[in-house]
Amino acid sequence: MKKILAITAMAAFAAVSFAEGITFGAWLRALAAPVANDGDETITSAGNSWGYGARTARINVSAVAPDGNAGFNMGVYNDVSMSLSAGDEANLWVKPMDIVKVSYGKYDNNTLRGDVCYGSWNWLRPTSSWLAEDEGLLMSGNGGTGLMAEITPMEELYIQVMAPITTAQVKAGTTYKNLRAGFAYTVPGLVKIKGQYIGHGASKTDGTEAKAATTGKWTDPDGNEMTTAPTYADTAAYFDLLAAGYTYTAGTPAVPAKDGTDGNSNCTLEAEVDVLAVEGLSAGLGFQYNVIKDGDKAAVDFTGIKDDDVVGQANAIQSQKTKMKIALGASYQVMPELKVTASGAFFTYYKMADVKLDPRFQAGFGVDYDLGDGLAANADVRYRSVLKVDGEKDDDFSGDSLAFSVGVTKSVSSNGYIGVAFQGQTNSGNFANNVITGKANDDGEYKNFTWCVPVALSVWF
Repeated sequence: MKKILAITAMAAFAAVSFAEGITFGAWLRALAAPVANDGDETITSAGNSWGYGARTARINVSAVAPDGNAGFNMGVYNDVSMSLSAGDEANLWVKPMDIVKVSYGKYDNNTLRGDVCYGSWNWLRPTSSWLAEDEGLLMSGNGGTGLMAEITPMEELYIQVMAPITTAQVKAGTTYKNLRAGFAYTVPGLVKIKGQYIGHGASKTDGTEAKAATTGKWTDPDGNEMTTAPTYADTAAYFDLLAAGYTYTAGTPAVPAKDGTDGNSNCTLEAEVDVLAVEGLSAGLGFQYNVIKDGDKAAVDFTGIKDDDVVGQANAIQSQKTKMKIALGASYQVMPELKVTASGAFFTYYKMADVKLDPRFQAGFGVDYDLGDGLAANADVRYRSVLKVDGEKDDDFSGDSLAFSVGVTKSVSSNGYIGVAFQGQTNSGNFANNVITGKANDDGEYKNFTWCVPVALSVWF
């Protein structure tokens, strides 16, 4: 009996020791709009702030060895539709040295990401009223899959390198043309400087199979191939055969294989500078340049976008033809109760089918005020400029867009709040991508006013 008790005690001790290195966490926000208008009729809808369903349960798991030199991260999400999905990350890691962390898997690594989030970002986001969203406005985060090394040679310097090695067998040249690397260097109390390179491979050489040369051939009126036939040099015989109903198929030259290992690599170059010298001020300037070989000639891929989906088409142009982005954001704590935030971005583009796309911009301003007793109010306004081609508005796409929100939240515990807001948007704007989709007017023009009154529930553990 004593032996059984001893074994039981040892098992319980092992379970506790194991559990001590594992933590569970969760963050959730779902919004339901009891009343809204899509520019055509009054509706109800619900979803995440970013759209695509309403996440109502999740578990994030992190494990760390007692010595802090090994662990893993993962997540499981549940939607209100009762469908389970993998989380944003699933990776394992080890630290062979104090300054080096090596990991493999899918990441949601935002160490280098530069955000400016405020106002309607926490409600049903007015996704038609910005070109680049608040998260990653100044610099992109790493949501990729692969083998990653994170190096901290000194407290002020962080280096990240990831090779997108997956379970697919891919030529090494293709993999390393999609390499990404970045760094962050902090001068305490003064400034933080970040830079990042994101490889995208060689677009015009990806996946094209080799084609052998073919010779020209003649077929008779019955479709039978002729073994001997005149060439075009014998002009009389050539045209005599055509006149008699014979057919000539011209030969084609050989096409070499293009597997992504030759040609220049497309990439994104990013830089960010954050000001740390002013108490209460968080300010940053971000720069992004997309290197696309023959970018002015590259076609826009509208795969999966319907002909009447003008918003989707405009978004495809925005994402695939952007050449440069300059963004800035600042948040200032005016007093303990009041914080103001502003952001903006300027974009230039590659040509589209030899047609010049004019530069565009976005801007926003927000206010947060602590009313006390767990109550807080916030408001913001966002603006996105119109898409113009050679200085003229393109009638195939919606015009500019103005959005605003006014909301109040009430903390119900240290781990949750409830809130309600009123949001509006011009020119048939969408909220949270697909939660509320703006409708055109009777003339097919996207000029209607859309609005919603979302109720937000948010918890975290």
